[in-house]
Amino acid sequence: MLTAVEDTSPPGQQEPINLIISANSDSTVLEDGNIDGGLQTYFNSLGFAGECLGNHLGDDQSANLGDGNGLINQTGVMRWDYGNVQTGTCEETIDGGNHYRYWIQNGSAADSNAIFMAASYELPASSNHDIVVNGYNLGRDWIIGNITGSAIPTESLTNSSSYSGNTSFNGFNFSTTVQYVSGLLPNTSVGINHNLTVATNGESAVDGLVAVLTVKITATNTTASPTSSSNPTSSTSNNSATLVAPTSCLLLVLIFYNLLSL
Repeated sequence: MLTAVEDTSPPGQQEPINLIISANSDSTVLEDGNIDGGLQTYFNSLGFAGECLGNHLGDDQSANLGDGNGLINQTGVMRWDYGNVQTGTCEETIDGGNHYRYWIQNGSAADSNAIFMAASYELPASSNHDIVVNGYNLGRDWIIGNITGSAIPTESLTNSSSYSGNTSFNGFNFSTTVQYVSGLLPNTSVGINHNLTVATNGESAVDGLVAVLTVKITATNTTASPTSSSNPTSSTSNNSATLVAPTSCLLLVLIFYNLLSL
C-alpha cells in the first residue's frame, strides 16, 4: 500500500505504508485518544507525540485503505519527541528525525479500526526534510526497535521475522507483538518519493515488508490524566494544561513555518 503525495517531482510519487496496528489489538488502543490507554498514549509510549505546539506543517498525504472510503487524508502526523512529550516534536520539526503519518480503517467495506502508518526518517528543515538513505525501511524498523529495546537488522529481515516487546507511558503498559509480512507493498524504487536519495547500494527504496503490530494493554492507570501531547491535527489542545516551549524553539518554529515540507 502506498500513499498519494501532492506536488512531487516528477508528479505521482508515492510513499510506503509500512506499519499496521492490527484489528486484533485491544479495542481501546484502536481508539484515537489518550483516555484509558488509547492510541495516543500508545504512540507516546513509543517515543512519539503530536506536532509542535499542535501546529500542522506541510502537505497532507492520502491513502486508500480498501475500506470503501477511497482516498482519504491522513488522520495525523506523529513525530519523535526527543524524550520531551510536551515540546520535543518542535526539535524534530527543525532538526529532523523519525516521524509517521497515520490513517484509521473505518469504512463500510472494512470497519476494522486498524491503524495504517507511513514511517520515514527525515533530514532537518534546512535540507527540506528530504528522507535519509534507506529512510523508509529504517523509519519503520527504528519504531520496532523502540518496542523491543534492541536494534532491528533491517538488511536481513524477511516475511518470517517476528519480534515482541513492552512499552509504557503515563501508567499504562503495552505488550506488542510484531510480524513482518510481504505482499502489501512492492519491493521497488520506481515511483517512490525521494527514491534517488533513499535507495542505497543497488537496493530498493522500499523493501516490500510491512510490520504488523498487535498491541495489548497489560497494566492501566485509570486515574492518570490525559497528557497534552496528543492532538496531532488540531491547532489547540483539548485539555487545560498550558504548553510552554523554550523561547529559542518558538522563534525557530516561526522562522521555519513557511519553509517546512514533510
